[in-house]
Amino acid sequence: MKKAIFLVLILAVAAFAAKGRGYGGFVLSYMMPDLSKLSSEFTAHGLPAVDENIITYGGGGWGGGNLMVGGWGFGGGRRFDSDSVSVRMTYGGGFFEPGYFINIWKGFGIMPMVGIGGTAVTLKLRPRLGDIDFGELLDTPGRTSEVSYGTFTVAPALAILIPIEFIAIQIKGGYMWSPFSGEWTIEDGADLRKAPEINPSGIYAQAGLLFGGGSK
Repeated sequence: MKKAIFLVLILAVAAFAAKGRGYGGFVLSYMMPDLSKLSSEFTAHGLPAVDENIITYGGGGWGGGNLMVGGWGFGGGRRFDSDSVSVRMTYGGGFFEPGYFINIWKGFGIMPMVGIGGTAVTLKLRPRLGDIDFGELLDTPGRTSEVSYGTFTVAPALAILIPIEFIAIQIKGGYMWSPFSGEWTIEDGADLRKAPEINPSGIYAQAGLLFGGGSK
């Protein structure tokens, strides 16, 4: 995820140098994916229900003239505990995101855009056993399991850009749509049977603090 964020920031700087407007920085997102089937599996096995309102952190960058090109990535996590198992769930994704900037007044404007990329839900599970010596861990590994569900996602959105000197505030809202079923994978390569199908489609809202500038 960090590498993806770094890459889109570089893209924004390059576009700014070539076209005259570019921004890159940090974004805070409020996500509402549909994780109801995963939540049902959790509660059936003694875990708390999954709250489908998730706050994530990330970064991105955009640059160009009227035609803007860039991207962004995000990630966030939450922990769930039962009497026998602890689950760390992370939700993340990354997008290439072209858009068209409409300059309303001195750099203040709106930008319809569409993200093309993917999202993933990852679960790290471990039994709630007690502490263990490092040597015992080397002798008897296998205390954790990791499974991931990834899917192709398209994210149309509308952003408002508010420039303030060399920084800008971006307010953005959109919808993440996953038109195809994704696939569960388990880290040891085995097949994972009877896993719940997840459709991470849902609306999201985002606020960004961006650095840069350019043509007014």
